[in-house]
Amino acid sequence: MAVLASTAALWSERVRAWRASGETASAYADGKGFAASTLRFWASRLNRMPSAPRIVQLVPRSVPVAAELLVEVGAARLRVSRGFDRELLADVVAALAGAER
Repeated sequence: MAVLASTAALWSERVRAWRASGETASAYADGKGFAASTLRFWASRLNRMPSAPRIVQLVPRSVPVAAELLVEVGAARLRVSRGFDRELLADVVAALAGAER
């Protein structure tokens, strides 16, 4: 999955730069080591991929020691308590974001 993510990130940057250039796919791809058809393929594929979950900044406030946090990803709700496993939460959020396709 990491390979797909890094490949998608690479092509996302290429597609962004192509669109910003105002050139045709053929003109932009010329001499860059990839085909215009591949650039168009990735532009289409990236448009169909769900966007990454938005990162929000939480504003600290006074909360009780036993406080819980409710995280919503699409239709799923996760209740997170103090002492939660951060890595597990990240895996669950990533899986839910991928399930929204």
